[in-house]
Amino acid sequence: MIVFETKRIVIRTASADDAGLYFALWTDPKVMSNVGFPTGLRITLDEIEPMLEEQTSDAEFGRNLVVELLSSNSPVGECKMVQPDVEGVARTDVKLLPEYWGNRYGVEVKQGLLNHLFRHTSCQAVEGTPNIENKASIKMQEAVGGVRVGEDVHNFPKDMKHDTHPVHHYIYLVYREEWERRRGAG
Repeated sequence: MIVFETKRIVIRTASADDAGLYFALWTDPKVMSNVGFPTGLRITLDEIEPMLEEQTSDAEFGRNLVVELLSSNSPVGECKMVQPDVEGVARTDVKLLPEYWGNRYGVEVKQGLLNHLFRHTSCQAVEGTPNIENKASIKMQEAVGGVRVGEDVHNFPKDMKHDTHPVHHYIYLVYREEWERRRGAG
């Protein structure tokens, strides 16, 4: 199911057919070191397929979404958006294959996620938590109107310590009011 399109990309719900994309993303140290897995996730293709098959809902919130180039239908990454919590804050995540970095696809995906969340939910803000060492992700947050409101360190449970490292990250929020102001300005 197509969730939304932008000028260059399509965001659609993932299926078991996308397991190869997720395997490529999740096992790539360049991608996953930013989220605490310096050697990538220890996961197999056979483990990913059922995870994607189990997403039976057509709802776009809280499930895996695929980022495809509109021009070629080539999958270039994944994203996720989560419904707002009780405080009215929704969350997003974007991961792209390294060969597609540097083309501003991340900014386009993030802007599309913001547009979708602000149009289809009552959220008052959307949170992003880029690793403090991931300058591209920080630039992406700021390019869409994100305001740095804090920082934190995510520590994994003890049983995951041998495959992970703590993630020192900033907390960015894009506020509905700012999104509406920017939308009205152009």
